[in-house]
Amino acid sequence: MIATNYYLYVMFLKRTILCALLLAAGLAVRAQNANSEPVALPFFIDDNGDTIPNVNIKTVTVRRFSKRRQQIKYDKLVRNVKKAYPFAVAARDELANMNSQLVGVEGKRERERYIKEYEKQMFKKYEKDLRALTISQGRILLKLVDREINNTAYELVKEYRGSFSAFFWQGVARLFGENLKSEYDPELEDIYIEEIVQLIEAGII
Repeated sequence: MIATNYYLYVMFLKRTILCALLLAAGLAVRAQNANSEPVALPFFIDDNGDTIPNVNIKTVTVRRFSKRRQQIKYDKLVRNVKKAYPFAVAARDELANMNSQLVGVEGKRERERYIKEYEKQMFKKYEKDLRALTISQGRILLKLVDREINNTAYELVKEYRGSFSAFFWQGVARLFGENLKSEYDPELEDIYIEEIVQLIEAGII
């Protein structure tokens, strides 16, 4: 019974990964009225009268461990994050693209029709690559999607499969010590993932 449930859970997780990207389209209607005005960067004028941008740059750390086992585990996490991160960025970018496209679509039905068509295109575009991810990479992707567009795996399932499905799969996840309601925690639980993402964004790895 446990083995069967685990197989079902693996299949569910793969499907939820796909929903992570589709969520970008689903959120677009609610986000389309968000303020999109450009943000002015802080600056100062030097002695020569030149305007110099004043931007704080985060310090990033390339972590090294004294124990080989810890280093191997961390290096594996680096590989998995590098594999998953582009898809989280894609989810974020798809949301922005959908926002811009919906500006010219009038009426609730027309918007819904447009979103459904957009969802089909996204499945066609991403499904093959997403299904090739490992379970570990899939879990990381769900965390990174929460980082980029602020929705947990539980919210994804509820959005696309309804409250009952979300409740059922949360129960199955609990059998294996997981929690679909877990949020991205860059300060504690996911601090290493956050470090790796910052290294990727800085072009260091």
